[in-house]
Amino acid sequence: MKGKAGLKLALTAIPLGVVVAFAGIGLLKLIHLITQLAFHGRFSFHESDPDFATLGWLAIFVPALGGLAIGLIARFGSPAIRGHGIPEAMQGVMTGGSRIPLKVAILKPLSTALSIGTGGPFGAEGPIIATGGAIGSLAGQWLPHSAAERKILLSAGAAAGMTAVFGTPLAGVLLAIELLLFEFRGRSLLPVAMAAGAAMAVRGVVGEPFPMLPLPAPDAPGPMLAVGSVVIGAVCGLAAVILTHTLHAIEHAFEKLPFHWMWWPAIGGLVVGLIGWVDPRTMGPGYGNLRTLLDGGMLLPALAALLVLKFLSWSICLGSGTAGGTLAPVMTIGGAVGALTAHALAGLPGFEGFPLGIAALIGMAAIFAGASRAFLTSVAFAFEATHSTATFGPLLLGCAFAILVSKWLMKESIMTEKLARSGVRVPEDYEPDPLHGGTVADLMIRDPLVVGRNTTVRELGDLISTSSTRWSRARLFPIIGDDRELLGVVSRADIFAAVQENPEPPVLEVAITHPITIHPDDSLAEAADRMILHEIGRLPVVDRSAPPQLCGIISRREILEARRKRLEDEKVRG
Repeated sequence: MKGKAGLKLALTAIPLGVVVAFAGIGLLKLIHLITQLAFHGRFSFHESDPDFATLGWLAIFVPALGGLAIGLIARFGSPAIRGHGIPEAMQGVMTGGSRIPLKVAILKPLSTALSIGTGGPFGAEGPIIATGGAIGSLAGQWLPHSAAERKILLSAGAAAGMTAVFGTPLAGVLLAIELLLFEFRGRSLLPVAMAAGAAMAVRGVVGEPFPMLPLPAPDAPGPMLAVGSVVIGAVCGLAAVILTHTLHAIEHAFEKLPFHWMWWPAIGGLVVGLIGWVDPRTMGPGYGNLRTLLDGGMLLPALAALLVLKFLSWSICLGSGTAGGTLAPVMTIGGAVGALTAHALAGLPGFEGFPLGIAALIGMAAIFAGASRAFLTSVAFAFEATHSTATFGPLLLGCAFAILVSKWLMKESIMTEKLARSGVRVPEDYEPDPLHGGTVADLMIRDPLVVGRNTTVRELGDLISTSSTRWSRARLFPIIGDDRELLGVVSRADIFAAVQENPEPPVLEVAITHPITIHPDDSLAEAADRMILHEIGRLPVVDRSAPPQLCGIISRREILEARRKRLEDEKVRG
């Protein structure tokens, strides 16, 4: 992050974090209001759960009405409101130049509030992340920013949105890195961190709970907890694969229906209502379910019912193309899987009294890691949301094994499947660019072929045509004066063109006398950037003296050598 550009991003990111935090908290309050109105007939912004106490069995149709409203908004407003938020933000980064339209920024939170407020089994975090990203994108469009800076602001808004919901600023920053930025550089990391920090400050001012999901500190982790974490992680990795494939199968099933997709969310909503009539815990965000799972007091039949019914309700409703989030429902499913796995382990020697709350927490983080492949985000979220430092080791093991199983059984994640199907490749890993780690001096040609200032066009043409292979293969010739002072450069093509017209002048008359150059201590990345920007394939390397003296020459071939060396380093030697 350099100079004025870095300062501009920083000055934009802090107020952006404040705005997104208020927008996110406002969206939560709007969800509470719609829930109160839809299920209880009260005008109130206090949090409440969808239930059947006021309307009785008629409440079955409330989610269907919400789905119908979302279908109408998507049909006549913008289809971009459909989905669970984070993949849509990723698509904006990958294919849309980080531009998200104002209409989507307004309709997405509105449709989400309708979906969740009328009983949809979703969390608000995904759509709030998408809304924060949209606000950041709009800031990058309204103010003069480059496409790269818009991506940073979009990511900063997304991180602020996650922080506003859960009070997890580090997880918000890591989510932006792993799912949106795909880089770890100061120019992007610092503005994202500033936005998340500002959002956290706003969250504290408005009195949101902190930590959101407190977990009593367990005993120091031991070998059995470590082994159990590996088992829970592997089981949750398998569950993530099943969950992802089932969701996409349901989406394909809806696509085969013989009527317009506008009606699909209403069908999904009706399924939510029917399942909710059987078990009301499956309706709404279900943050209370997460707290109950962490308390470890849920009985085995209740765990099994929550797992199966929440999974069916969430996957069918989201597969219908409505608006909603994945994080809270997926973590509810993962928490139930973790607790059930702990019950199974408790029957083995040495696993008696396995802590159900810790097992649920590992399951929550591991299933999200397996489904999203966001390893650092999953671990950081589980810690920040609970403040349970003793769970760090088990969380690392559980999330790592979940991702191992997920990658073994599934090529794409729940976040990237749709993008992959549309031909968009999303990077899963980020690694140091070898071009940033090497300097021009490492790979430049130190003894290039040079010509003097008095050499004529004819003489150089004859050298190229009749001399050694090295002269015939060279494409660029530096022209030097006394003490190797660089006077200019001439290309092979320019010499052949000049020979046809007038071969007698010195080469300096047909040369480029102010060529694009590079210094020995510049990075290979800078050399590659200059070649791309100026559409040239070779650069004279000069020192920093005045006048500059020629040190060598570097071409695309030498730059590619850096990548070849990295490939060589990856080979297994016998």
